[in-house]
Amino acid sequence: MSAHYGKPPVTQAICEFQFVSDKAWDWTIPGLIYPKISNEFPLKQQEQAFQISVAPQQLPTQRFSTALSKMQFLKSDGSAMVQIGPDLLGINVQTPYPGWPNFFKLISEQFQIYTEMASPRGFKRIGLRYINRIEFQSDEIEITKYFRYYPHLPEDIEQSHGPFSMSVVHSFDGGRNALVIVLANVIPSQHLTYVLDLDYSLTQSDKVQLVDGLQWTESAHARIEDMFEASITDELRALFEEKR
Repeated sequence: MSAHYGKPPVTQAICEFQFVSDKAWDWTIPGLIYPKISNEFPLKQQEQAFQISVAPQQLPTQRFSTALSKMQFLKSDGSAMVQIGPDLLGINVQTPYPGWPNFFKLISEQFQIYTEMASPRGFKRIGLRYINRIEFQSDEIEITKYFRYYPHLPEDIEQSHGPFSMSVVHSFDGGRNALVIVLANVIPSQHLTYVLDLDYSLTQSDKVQLVDGLQWTESAHARIEDMFEASITDELRALFEEKR
């Protein structure tokens, strides 16, 4: 995930801030922000809100609303996106992952612009998420050769298995923060493919002040990186072309 991999497996990294404000959301804010970021993010699109309604004994149905939920501003090549909605700022980057220093620089710039224009009071939630897609050329692997984080099966039952998904929540800092880590295989896929998804979030919003939001993202990234490294073996690092 860091710059020391020649082929980092990150397919998407997302940083999201959900804010608390003393005033109602003003939809002119995205329009005020766009001129400040349009040189880097010239493309814009609207994401419509939708609602899920469930009638008794019926399947859920989606109802699209004419109301907007987000404005999305994209780079010309689609490699990064800024999302702005009611008390919300999201920053997404995709393959090729630019490395944490560049991603953090982008987060910092957008955070400063948003807070200047919207004047939020504090945080409702902060999240930093890394989705890693790991593809093997063979149709079958010994999972323990590549992962240290995997489903454990008792020795006296059949070890081969089909699709799986395991999810564990790890708590940090006295419950202030949480990391959800998911390992799953992707079906269908041309080759054997695993997803290692690490989602770190602030769960006690009153514990982080607005001025400390960017520092929180740096700490979150360090925690995610530590867990990622603890979850894989040197065999997998070699596939990512680790640079020593």
